[in-house]
Amino acid sequence: MLVLTVAASVPTSYYHGDVHRTVVVYLGLYLAALGTGGIKPCASAFGADQFDGGDLMELEKKGSFFNWYYFLLNLGSLLSSTLLVWLQDNGGWGLSFAIPTVLMTLGLAVFVGGSRVYRFRKLRASPFTSICQVLVAAVRKWHVQLPDDISLLYELASSSSSAESSHKIQHTSQFRYSNYCITQVNLLSKFDN
Repeated sequence: MLVLTVAASVPTSYYHGDVHRTVVVYLGLYLAALGTGGIKPCASAFGADQFDGGDLMELEKKGSFFNWYYFLLNLGSLLSSTLLVWLQDNGGWGLSFAIPTVLMTLGLAVFVGGSRVYRFRKLRASPFTSICQVLVAAVRKWHVQLPDDISLLYELASSSSSAESSHKIQHTSQFRYSNYCITQVNLLSKFDN
């Protein structure tokens, strides 16, 4: 956002031709897309991790968190497509990029300021390793028929806490082959250890 703000605020005379300005604008757009792609899928999941799924009071707070999260997300979309467009027409592109840049900077400061109180769920294994295990099991079991008993498609029962068990993959009637592959990975890891 800072690159876009600078690109929109600096007069054209400072650039050595339209090509340089175009490069700076596209650099800002690509950086914004990269940043959005990095934070959008993680923000709601990280927010959900802040609440204990086994505590009824925290489940209620989790629902409130998501109500506010999506309300503010949609409010931001509404304001960016109305107020910021009006500002672009009447106040200039530099001002209309500066406002979200300042708001994002404030949001980042609040996020970093609260880092001491965040809950971090510990990973049991690398997500990349888990994905690779499913892919390897899928290739190895390509020709295997699915069992008639769908209870074999569930993850293995374990003595883990209720908070960890709430993150287990549940059975679904869709993606039956993937369910079977995940079950095979669980069985293989149990017997390989």
